[in-house]
Amino acid sequence: MLKNYWKYTMIAAFIVNLISIKGFPMAIGAIYLPILFKVIQMQINLSQGLVDQVNASTFVKSNRTGVIISVLCCMFVTVLLFKPLNGFYESLTGILGFLITISPVLMVIGAILLILTAIGIIQAAKAQFDGVTITKDRK
Repeated sequence: MLKNYWKYTMIAAFIVNLISIKGFPMAIGAIYLPILFKVIQMQINLSQGLVDQVNASTFVKSNRTGVIISVLCCMFVTVLLFKPLNGFYESLTGILGFLITISPVLMVIGAILLILTAIGIIQAAKAQFDGVTITKDRK
């Protein structure tokens, strides 16, 4: 089900994390995730003629780990930046100060949306490349 709505969850994750101010690295990470499709397509193109026979699902499985690591890294960098940027965050007033105040709630929502985006993208990649088989031409 998420494979049909991954674009919407990606946009929502980007907007929510951007609004939270502190979740900026997760917002960038949400935009980065769709590169998975191009990476798999590139791997398929590079493998043609090099291997005897391989399913594209092999590439999807191998890149799934990369997506998980990228989501975890985005979350880790976000948390890591709290301490050095804390003085900056505390100095914000007005609407930005209000957004910093509600930032923990927005960041939890944004993290959930980022995880759902990653799951949806992996499912969409599986569906898009399902049944694609690469074979080596024998001459």
